[in-house]
Amino acid sequence: MPEFKVSVDKDYLVFAAGHFITYDGVCETLHGHNYRARVEIEGELDENQLVVDFGVVSRAAEASGPAGRASAS
Repeated sequence: MPEFKVSVDKDYLVFAAGHFITYDGVCETLHGHNYRARVEIEGELDENQLVVDFGVVSRAAEASGPAGRASAS
């Protein structure tokens, strides 16, 4: 049976992370990077001809972002 893919890429699926690295006794300056996330789900179609309920994926992705974590605590 063929497999299908659902992809969710939204403006709220972004986050920033900071770090520094030490090597050979040298410590680089603390700096950060901005990231954008995308959720992809692959699978066979169900009895409704869906891979997954898009609303469930969208809500889960939103809840896992920075705003979702802040409101969950």
